[in-house]
Amino acid sequence: MVKNTNTALAPVKTANTTTATLQITNGKPLTYACIWQFVNTHAQGQLANVQVVPLPNVKKGNAVPVPFGYNGKTNGVRATIQNWLLFGVKGAKQNNAHVALTNAKPLGHSYKSPICLLALLNGGYSPSSATWGTSFVKLVVKPQAS
Repeated sequence: MVKNTNTALAPVKTANTTTATLQITNGKPLTYACIWQFVNTHAQGQLANVQVVPLPNVKKGNAVPVPFGYNGKTNGVRATIQNWLLFGVKGAKQNNAHVALTNAKPLGHSYKSPICLLALLNGGYSPSSATWGTSFVKLVVKPQAS
């Protein structure tokens, strides 16, 4: 009797252990195009699939958690939007970039060109910032249900 030695191998499903992230890693500032390329490439083009994760250099619990954007009124536009990006929007069921930026739109913040998000990624609003080139947040793609 001859044994059949041909076997078909089924693909093995493995858990994806790497998560796409965006933050400054090479000292080169990020742009709006970088944010949208990241969203389109890794988050199915949806900001709702992107978490804004504060990095260890954010002073949680402090009235001024990052060293920029808090020079105006205590509850000024930039301070409010930065707080939403850093800590989430109160009452929201999800803490993601979409929720924060949707809430920021009535305050005059652009959804397509989110300056406050870019500042948190770049370490300030301009290269003259003492912390320019240091990310205070990273964007992380939420794992999608399969």
